[in-house]
Amino acid sequence: MIDSENSGSSTIDTSGEQQFTTEQFAFHGSGSDYFRIWIVNMLFTILTLGIYSAWAKVRTKRYFYGNTELAGDRFEYLASPIAILKGRLIAVAALLAYTFAGYISIAAGWITFALLLALIPLAVVQSLRFNSSNSAWRGVRFGFDGGHRQAYPPHLFWPLFGVATLGFGLPFAWYKINRFQYDHYRFGTTRSTSSATVRGFYGIGISVFAATIVIFMLAIVLMFSIGILTAMIGGGESQLPAEVEATLAVFPGFLFVYASVAAIYQAMFYNLVFNNIEFGGNRLRNSISIEYVLLILSNTFLIVVTLGFFYPWAAVRRARYLMANIRLEARQLDSFAAGEFDHISAQGEEIGEAFDLGLGF
Repeated sequence: MIDSENSGSSTIDTSGEQQFTTEQFAFHGSGSDYFRIWIVNMLFTILTLGIYSAWAKVRTKRYFYGNTELAGDRFEYLASPIAILKGRLIAVAALLAYTFAGYISIAAGWITFALLLALIPLAVVQSLRFNSSNSAWRGVRFGFDGGHRQAYPPHLFWPLFGVATLGFGLPFAWYKINRFQYDHYRFGTTRSTSSATVRGFYGIGISVFAATIVIFMLAIVLMFSIGILTAMIGGGESQLPAEVEATLAVFPGFLFVYASVAAIYQAMFYNLVFNNIEFGGNRLRNSISIEYVLLILSNTFLIVVTLGFFYPWAAVRRARYLMANIRLEARQLDSFAAGEFDHISAQGEEIGEAFDLGLGF
């Protein structure tokens, strides 16, 4: 956890080769403030049958961006809800087309599925361009210059290769996706670069696989213990239907496995990716630890026991922790940002894509 008092900067001496100033990210939001936004978003989305979800997304992103600080300045999210709504309508239309094609014939269903699969790389690029061009810091927008043709191998061929190899090729697919995305982001006109290696992603894959086996064994012990405890409390005879009893016994173990493995994967992924990104000599550094896994497990437990109402506090706790563990080792950050602002202003403000397909890449 951090607050504004430890979001300052420090200087790193690199033996005369290069001097970097460390700028700590900080998140200033609170669970109670976000709860008010979240509950209104939920109610309006339900009342409008989902139409308000585009406005809900913008309100949420503006809250989290606006409470994220770097070097004394907050981030901005500039997207239009109408643009997001257009993208969601397109996504719904595609889903309906696939659904109805399945009713016509099996062949029509498979053809529609293949067409939609072929469109995934285009949708990914569209979403990356939209979200980056509508994100800004110090008046300078981010951007994404990856092309549609370039997106096909990392977002279609290599993931399919990973599936075809029973998962052994998935880390290589992660590597290809990471290189495509983080070698084409830019801040103003300065493009980012990623130096993450294939070995790093295979390290994640092997570690997550091993952790899954261990956690799964622990989950079996947990479910067995819950079953014994339930039988003891109920005097050996359950008053619940067998299906309900089985669900109550299995659900905690499944949730424990899923939340633990997801948190371990995210922690390792963030550390690998963010420790290998540079923007014009300014480099990101990340230091997520096992504490993140414990945070995710406690968030998951509290969300379940409060029937979802703890979610705003969980989201804020996660954002606060992530920002407390990411920093920028900057080389003349003020002049770099000012130079990008002047350059972009001279060229004219970049206009974002017309709509967002809402993919969470």
